[in-house]
Amino acid sequence: MVNNLTTDNRILNSNSIAVFVNDTSQGFSTSNLDCKLYMTVQDFNYSIQLPRQNLKQVGSQNLSFKGFNFQPDVELSFKYIPEVLGQNETNGHFVKRLGSASDGGFLNFFSETLERNSNFYIMIDREGGAKGHDIFDKMSFDEETMNLSGLECIAFGNCFPTAYGLNYSVGSMPVVSTNYICSNVVTERITGTFMDLPSINLENGNNNNVGKCLFEIGKDTVASPTDPLIVNPVGSDTSVILENLEVGGQNLSGVHYIQSLDMSVDLPRASLYGLGNDFSYSRKAQLPANGRFSVSSLVSGLDSGVMTGVLTNDNDYNFEIKFQALNQDKNLTYKVEDAKLDSYNYGIAVNNFMTFNAEFSFEVTEDNGLKFRGTTY
Repeated sequence: MVNNLTTDNRILNSNSIAVFVNDTSQGFSTSNLDCKLYMTVQDFNYSIQLPRQNLKQVGSQNLSFKGFNFQPDVELSFKYIPEVLGQNETNGHFVKRLGSASDGGFLNFFSETLERNSNFYIMIDREGGAKGHDIFDKMSFDEETMNLSGLECIAFGNCFPTAYGLNYSVGSMPVVSTNYICSNVVTERITGTFMDLPSINLENGNNNNVGKCLFEIGKDTVASPTDPLIVNPVGSDTSVILENLEVGGQNLSGVHYIQSLDMSVDLPRASLYGLGNDFSYSRKAQLPANGRFSVSSLVSGLDSGVMTGVLTNDNDYNFEIKFQALNQDKNLTYKVEDAKLDSYNYGIAVNNFMTFNAEFSFEVTEDNGLKFRGTTY
């Protein structure tokens, strides 16, 4: 029997990878930038679609041109467990820095952040991972600057947020998903305590005089990077506050039988190009962003109402999702505003429970639609 297993065990594992993000409002800088750990990441992936154009001309069956007129975009996505300090939301430019809110501590998504972008770094300890070592063991978070020599890095430049989502179901941890559109990706082996920023000067399409990414954690990180204040979905202060439907049916307010909920916001962007520049010089956000909210519940009883109620009184609905920190008196809250009911259904199968599902849509602008409140730091 032939054994096709390789003797090289350097296949990458999740414990050999860490994600960093620059602490900046603009990815390109001629100055040096420090970075922060992108917290509690569960999953990441990236993809590149090559914008190839196939052109023919009269008189030939063959293609006369099969190439590119501009640089391809990079699609980057992460999934992570939310933590009550909201550091990923801030560093990923979905909300302003916590503590800058006036509406009871709530921050509106995308307020004053639409033009912001940053850089992400996927650090890989291939040799340590092959030996079963965690990459965190190689990092000294209590030192001002870390020497990451020997690590490999995939760096993404000029990352603009394009989507945000939250999924939560009974028996599992809440998971946030985020998407970005990026202008550049660089891979290199690290030597020392810094590397060039992977970003592009979007005004002129080059990275001349680009600054360095310094491998030091931002000074305002309160929780330990390796022991963050993640949410507790069964904490005494965790709650889901919904409003009952005008059409009657399953009662959604108060203590009920919610099984799962899913919230997502898509922020489309128009990539603008100009003569003499291979890169998009602007990622113009197209507001309002499109939000979706769906909820699934067991049916405990039915309130009175008629379907025509939605025609005569097409109400707006407000929802609030609150998570308490694990073993801490701190919390993280989402507030969905002015949602519209789009559809709902009931169903039951033999030897099972009756279920209820409803879907809503809402708009998100810089002023309203989706708000966020975490613990200030």
